[in-house]
Amino acid sequence: AMGDASGGGGGGSMLLPQVVDAATLSVGLSTLALPLDTLVGVCKGSVGLCSTGQILHAGQWLSPSSVHDSSYGSNSTVGCLVYLDDSSAYDTSEGQWITADVTFNINGMIVPSTLYNVSSGDQIIRGSTSKQSLLGENGNGGEPTLSLIVDKTRELFPTVTLHSPATCVMCRFSAEDMLANTRSEIGALSGVIVYAVDGSVILDESDDDDFRGSSSPCNDFFRGNAF
Repeated sequence: AMGDASGGGGGGSMLLPQVVDAATLSVGLSTLALPLDTLVGVCKGSVGLCSTGQILHAGQWLSPSSVHDSSYGSNSTVGCLVYLDDSSAYDTSEGQWITADVTFNINGMIVPSTLYNVSSGDQIIRGSTSKQSLLGENGNGGEPTLSLIVDKTRELFPTVTLHSPATCVMCRFSAEDMLANTRSEIGALSGVIVYAVDGSVILDESDDDDFRGSSSPCNDFFRGNAF
């Protein structure tokens, strides 16, 4: 789960933003190949949603049609749902790659889908999403914010890059810490198991919409099944 970020002194835990007015940061996903002194989203297999509303995807800046829908600031809560589609695996000169459908949400609102071209290995692939990821087993579900092409052998990790000084962030990794109330707030599909970062189950296949034991309208960092 990711957390909230705010400005001010003192240390903080690692992820999830609740930001002050002057604070700037990026929330996203990366593998261990991402250098610690670079923005999340710079390398292949990584993506970051900046507080300005722009998305850095595998080294390419994407500008959504409405920055209002993708920017965040003081006291915002940012979440990210990941669905790894093993059936999308394909071979390249750099090994086997798969599609990771990524859905960002800010304060319970899904960041709209972004169209783009993705460069991976020796191919250029049009941004797309898997049929199951879009529709789910019952034909329900929404379109993710974007699709990320990742090395099948590498693990994805929740990642935050702090641009401004004195910015604090807080993260949540367990199902018990989740703040979201419904699948629709994070873009989770019906009939799909949803895990927290620590592996605890937030929603199983039989859970329709409500999160277990949740009582807050905010969101956290999630991962879909097959991660």
